[in-house]
Amino acid sequence: MKTIGICIPTIEGGVIAHQEIGREAARRGIAYPQIVTHTPLYGDLQQALKSGDNQSLASLLADSINRTAKAGAEFAIISANTPHVVFDDIVAQSDIPVLNILDVTANHCKKQGYNSVGVLGTTWTVKNGLYNGPLQTRDMAAVYVSDTDQAIVMDAILNELASGIFLETTISELVRISKELATRCDAIILGCTELPLILTEENCGAEVVDTTRLLSHAALDFATKD
Repeated sequence: MKTIGICIPTIEGGVIAHQEIGREAARRGIAYPQIVTHTPLYGDLQQALKSGDNQSLASLLADSINRTAKAGAEFAIISANTPHVVFDDIVAQSDIPVLNILDVTANHCKKQGYNSVGVLGTTWTVKNGLYNGPLQTRDMAAVYVSDTDQAIVMDAILNELASGIFLETTISELVRISKELATRCDAIILGCTELPLILTEENCGAEVVDTTRLLSHAALDFATKD
């Protein structure tokens, strides 16, 4: 079984990914694989994103992946959606293969037979249209919230969820936004690895696509593949 590397840009989402690999292995009745993790400095990642410095962003993430490789990882995942804005550059600098959360998620949506899929995530993920291409090439449309609601989502992710803060007022707002989005699509992609901490099919009023756990399952598939 291959050793998995996890680059963890934000700890809250990274914990879910790490934990889900073990839980999914238990569901399958197999031993869980060896896992090597590394967490790059969040402040450096955020500064690169804010300044649009994609070169630095890719270098920071590739360095994180390569640290897991030096510790024995044979392939890696990035337990976050936004960093995939520079995915191709990351792969070019990485010493081991890296699974793509966008493709994993879009493949799942296609398998489910969705025609249109809502996307919730950081403004970097939304404005860069990270899911547009992966969905469109599989004959699905991406649907988004209003700019006003997107600002609320962004503020919640950056200033609360990423730090493990879950205020009832914020949760209520995110549920409201999700329910409105659900009226315009077949399912909602939780395109931020912290969103599954508070959003579910029960409170969203729609099927949700948990990118964090889907990536974890894909990692286990790859680890156990001959």
